[in-house]
Amino acid sequence: MEVVFANREKETISKNFEGLQRKHDQLTSQQGNWDGLAAATEKINMVYKLLENADDEEQQELRHHRDRAKALEADNTALQKRLKESEMKVSNSDKAAATARQTLTQAQQRSMEWERRAKEYEGKLEMLQTKFEQAEQTQQQLEADYNLAKMQVEEQEADSRLVQVSEFIHLSPFVNWVTHSNT
Repeated sequence: MEVVFANREKETISKNFEGLQRKHDQLTSQQGNWDGLAAATEKINMVYKLLENADDEEQQELRHHRDRAKALEADNTALQKRLKESEMKVSNSDKAAATARQTLTQAQQRSMEWERRAKEYEGKLEMLQTKFEQAEQTQQQLEADYNLAKMQVEEQEADSRLVQVSEFIHLSPFVNWVTHSNT
């Protein structure tokens, strides 16, 4: 999930960077124009001072050019400020992209470590399952052996009782005879 988010953020940052780069290039190309305008403004101001005593129409025209040049200088200042802000945004975007790449790399490393551990645990689980199955088989075998031994002991006890009963029955007439003779 972090990887998808990082990729989307990277694409957005790349698009923003390209847009800012285009604006930067446009502003840089216009810088020559502004420099020309600034030089023209200085020349206009000089001409204005030289022609101060000239015709009113010429003075008004010069004032108009001077005002226009001042407006252009103000625009130039505003554009330079925007250019600096754009450069700062590009720099911040580069830093954010570098951080995102680093975070992505760390996430990939953690993911590989988790996968490695998962495989280790799967191997241990399989081994424990095999041991458990073997233990169950051993337990079943022991129960079968125990039941067989128990049955053999019960048979021996039954045989022993049978022998005792049979001896008693054989001795019984002797006992009866001895008891009758004594009386």
